[in-house]
Amino acid sequence: MNCKAAVKTAIVRWALAALAAGCAGESDDAKGAVAQGKALFTRNGCAVCHGPDGRGDGQIAATLKPPPRDFRDPSAYKNGHSEAAIARTIQKGMPGTSMPGYAHLSAEERAQIAAYIRSLLKKKNEDTP
Repeated sequence: MNCKAAVKTAIVRWALAALAAGCAGESDDAKGAVAQGKALFTRNGCAVCHGPDGRGDGQIAATLKPPPRDFRDPSAYKNGHSEAAIARTIQKGMPGTSMPGYAHLSAEERAQIAAYIRSLLKKKNEDTP
Protein backbone atom coordinates (compact mmCIF):
# COMPACT_ATOMS: atom_id res chain seq x y z
CA MET A 1 0.00 0.00 0.00
CA ASN A 2 1.42 3.41 -0.89
CA CYS A 3 1.69 6.27 1.60
CA LYS A 4 -1.38 8.14 0.28
CA ALA A 5 -3.59 5.06 0.54
CA ALA A 6 -2.30 4.31 4.05
CA VAL A 7 -3.16 7.85 5.19
CA LYS A 8 -6.65 7.63 3.67
CA THR A 9 -7.22 4.26 5.33
CA ALA A 10 -6.05 5.62 8.68
CA ILE A 11 -8.35 8.66 8.37
CA VAL A 12 -11.34 6.50 7.46
CA ARG A 13 -10.67 4.16 10.39
CA TRP A 14 -10.28 7.12 12.77
CA ALA A 15 -13.52 8.69 11.50
CA LEU A 16 -15.43 5.42 11.90
CA ALA A 17 -14.06 4.94 15.41
CA ALA A 18 -15.00 8.52 16.35
CA LEU A 19 -18.47 8.04 14.89
CA ALA A 20 -18.98 4.79 16.79
CA ALA A 21 -17.78 6.39 20.03
CA GLY A 22 -20.11 9.35 19.49
CA CYS A 23 -23.09 7.10 18.89
CA ALA A 24 -22.30 5.06 21.99
CA GLY A 25 -22.01 8.26 24.02
CA GLU A 26 -25.44 9.43 22.91
CA SER A 27 -26.90 6.08 23.81
CA ASP A 28 -25.26 6.18 27.23
CA ASP A 29 -26.50 9.75 27.75
CA ALA A 30 -30.03 8.71 26.78
CA LYS A 31 -29.88 5.73 29.15
CA GLY A 32 -28.62 8.02 31.90
CA ALA A 33 -31.47 10.48 31.32
CA VAL A 34 -34.03 7.65 31.47
CA ALA A 35 -32.53 6.25 34.69
CA GLN A 36 -32.40 9.70 36.28
CA GLY A 37 -35.95 10.36 35.06
CA LYS A 38 -37.19 7.15 36.69
CA ALA A 39 -35.62 8.20 40.01
CA LEU A 40 -37.21 11.66 39.74
CA PHE A 41 -40.55 10.07 38.76
CA THR A 42 -40.51 8.13 42.03
CA ARG A 43 -39.06 10.90 44.20
CA ASN A 44 -41.61 13.49 43.05
CA GLY A 45 -44.65 11.30 43.70
CA CYS A 46 -45.56 10.51 40.09
CA ALA A 47 -45.61 6.78 40.91
CA VAL A 48 -48.26 7.29 43.60
CA CYS A 49 -50.79 7.94 40.84
CA HIS A 50 -49.19 6.47 37.72
CA GLY A 51 -47.61 3.42 39.37
CA PRO A 52 -43.92 2.55 39.54
CA ASP A 53 -43.90 1.42 35.90
CA GLY A 54 -46.25 4.11 34.54
CA ARG A 55 -49.20 1.76 34.01
CA GLY A 56 -51.71 4.11 35.67
CA ASP A 57 -52.05 1.71 38.60
CA GLY A 58 -50.51 3.68 41.45
CA GLN A 59 -51.55 3.42 45.10
CA ILE A 60 -54.26 6.10 44.79
CA ALA A 61 -55.16 5.59 41.12
CA ALA A 62 -58.54 4.01 41.88
CA THR A 63 -59.63 7.14 43.74
CA LEU A 64 -58.86 9.55 40.90
CA LYS A 65 -61.32 10.70 38.26
CA PRO A 66 -60.31 10.55 35.50
CA PRO A 67 -57.86 7.75 36.23
CA PRO A 68 -54.15 8.36 35.66
CA ARG A 69 -52.75 7.67 32.22
CA ASP A 70 -51.06 4.40 31.29
CA PHE A 71 -47.90 5.79 29.71
CA ARG A 72 -47.41 2.61 27.66
CA ASP A 73 -50.50 3.51 25.61
CA PRO A 74 -49.83 6.04 22.80
CA SER A 75 -53.46 7.24 22.90
CA ALA A 76 -53.03 8.30 26.54
CA TYR A 77 -50.87 11.27 25.54
CA LYS A 78 -53.42 14.07 25.17
CA ASN A 79 -50.76 16.72 24.44
CA GLY A 80 -48.52 14.56 22.24
CA HIS A 81 -45.89 11.95 23.07
CA SER A 82 -42.69 13.73 22.08
CA GLU A 83 -40.33 14.36 24.99
CA ALA A 84 -40.91 18.11 24.58
CA ALA A 85 -44.71 17.69 24.77
CA ILE A 86 -44.41 15.43 27.82
CA ALA A 87 -42.08 17.91 29.54
CA ARG A 88 -44.61 20.73 28.90
CA THR A 89 -47.39 18.61 30.40
CA ILE A 90 -45.22 17.92 33.45
CA GLN A 91 -44.59 21.65 33.81
CA LYS A 92 -48.21 22.79 33.36
CA GLY A 93 -50.19 19.78 34.58
CA MET A 94 -53.41 18.48 33.04
CA PRO A 95 -56.46 20.73 33.52
CA GLY A 96 -59.57 18.75 34.41
CA THR A 97 -57.54 16.02 36.12
CA SER A 98 -55.71 15.53 39.40
CA MET A 99 -52.37 16.05 37.62
CA PRO A 100 -50.73 19.19 39.01
CA GLY A 101 -48.01 21.16 37.29
CA TYR A 102 -44.42 20.67 38.35
CA ALA A 103 -43.04 24.06 37.29
CA HIS A 104 -40.84 24.01 40.40
CA LEU A 105 -38.71 21.28 38.81
CA SER A 106 -35.87 22.45 36.60
CA ALA A 107 -36.21 22.13 32.84
CA GLU A 108 -33.52 19.43 32.96
CA GLU A 109 -35.43 17.43 35.59
CA ARG A 110 -38.67 17.70 33.59
CA ALA A 111 -36.77 16.56 30.47
CA GLN A 112 -35.35 13.56 32.35
CA ILE A 113 -38.80 12.55 33.63
CA ALA A 114 -40.13 12.99 30.09
CA ALA A 115 -37.35 10.73 28.77
CA TYR A 116 -38.37 8.05 31.27
CA ILE A 117 -42.07 8.37 30.45
CA ARG A 118 -41.34 8.28 26.71
CA SER A 119 -39.30 5.10 27.22
CA LEU A 120 -42.42 3.42 28.59
CA LEU A 121 -44.20 3.62 25.23
CA LYS A 122 -42.04 0.77 23.95
CA LYS A 123 -42.76 -1.45 26.93
CA LYS A 124 -46.43 -2.22 26.17
CA ASN A 125 -45.47 -4.13 23.03
CA GLU A 126 -42.75 -5.95 24.94
CA ASP A 127 -45.27 -6.99 27.63
CA THR A 128 -47.63 -8.54 25.07
CA PRO A 129 -47.01 -12.28 24.54
